[in-house]
Amino acid sequence: MQFMLMINEDESAYGGEGGAALMEQVLAGHMKLAEDLVAAGIPFSGERLKPAATATTVRSDNGVVTLHDGPFAETHEELGGFYIIDVPGLDEALEWARRIPVPKGGVEVRPIWPMGPEA
Repeated sequence: MQFMLMINEDESAYGGEGGAALMEQVLAGHMKLAEDLVAAGIPFSGERLKPAATATTVRSDNGVVTLHDGPFAETHEELGGFYIIDVPGLDEALEWARRIPVPKGGVEVRPIWPMGPEA
C-alpha cells in the first residue's frame, strides 16, 4: 500500500544564527533515511521543495478561478517536501514518518488513492 508522507515545517527554523548548520543536519538526516529505506527494501520516491515564497496557488470558488502568490493556506508551516513509500500498512508508514527529520513542524501521513478501475 502506498502512503504519502508530507513534510510540513516552519521554514523560519533555518534562518538566523545556526540555520545553515541545522539545514545541513536535516539534509544529512534525509540522506540517512533514504539509505535506510533502500536497505529495508521499501520502494519510495521523494523530493524537497523550494521555499513557500516561490509558490503560486490556483483557487476556485464556484467557477471563478484566481491566482495567489504563496501557499494555499495561512499557516506558519509550509509543505517542504514529501516521500511516497510502499509499505504493508499504516503502522509501517507511521514508523517511517517518525524518522523524518523535522526541526519544527510535522509529517502528515496519507494513503494514496490510486486512479483507475482498481481504485
